[in-house]
Amino acid sequence: MSARRPELAELDFANFARQFDRCLRQDKVIAFSRWRDIVEAVPPGLQDFFWRVVEAHLSPAAETRLRGLRDWRDFHGEVLDTRFRRPSAERPQFRTPKQAFDSYSAIFWRFGTTDARFDQRFGRLVLLALRKESSTIANRGKGSYDDLVVVMRRTGRFRELTSFPICTEPGAQYSQRASGGDARYKGVKFSKADGVDINKDGIKDAGRLTEGTYQYFEKKGGFLGDRAFQVKATQVAERDTDGDGRFTQDDKSRIDPSGAGTSMYIHRGGADNVLEPNTWSAGCQTIPKNRYPTFLKAVGSPNAFYYVLVNAAS
Repeated sequence: MSARRPELAELDFANFARQFDRCLRQDKVIAFSRWRDIVEAVPPGLQDFFWRVVEAHLSPAAETRLRGLRDWRDFHGEVLDTRFRRPSAERPQFRTPKQAFDSYSAIFWRFGTTDARFDQRFGRLVLLALRKESSTIANRGKGSYDDLVVVMRRTGRFRELTSFPICTEPGAQYSQRASGGDARYKGVKFSKADGVDINKDGIKDAGRLTEGTYQYFEKKGGFLGDRAFQVKATQVAERDTDGDGRFTQDDKSRIDPSGAGTSMYIHRGGADNVLEPNTWSAGCQTIPKNRYPTFLKAVGSPNAFYYVLVNAAS
């Protein structure tokens, strides 16, 4: 590892992480100042993503060694912080495509299941979605494209990554409460009632996917006149049982283990290049229709793919 302080554009997050892990595992003499200079070359806006890559590559043996080095306690603290801290849904200014690929791959690895990690490791198509909490009532109940989905695939040295805005929460236009009588939904143009009355109060409760790993397949016949994707296993949803437009601990009986069935697809929504976008989401994962052809091209025609949905830092 060169002692020269690197330019950020030259910094390979994953390469740094591998060398850092190897050095610790082999118990080599470590020049702390050299590693510190490299770390300090990463600007604050990328530090969180950088440490996620380091954390994903750090072996148990290396972490034990790191924990025992007095001068390195801050480094170990950064590893622990990123391990238990939610990732950001904001789009940072990565300086190289590989920095972006390695960073989002590290998040996918941390939150994905073993099967999803297997596909990721062997270069198969995987999707990562980072959900920013938003109200179903916002934007007059039409939903918000404020979440991020990343499509990733690796073939040898070639890494493909494309990102898109996505909506992972329902719009209140599909809430029964918007049909009249609930002042909180004033200004929401009711479309239809969609949901499940999970708490048996006579009102269908809007739902969204819980964060987790889902395996999607091509949906036979598509949806809304275009290709779409559907799971084969029952999806777990959480419900807005108090009708405040949010999915929180205050929603009693909010976990719905089976009511959603396999109905929460990935499909195209309304365009996002208009004054008032409409996501067309009643709980599905929707991508703007003006970006959807590019999304489908990025996905290709796989037999199946894993989709990891993560609740981002609020």
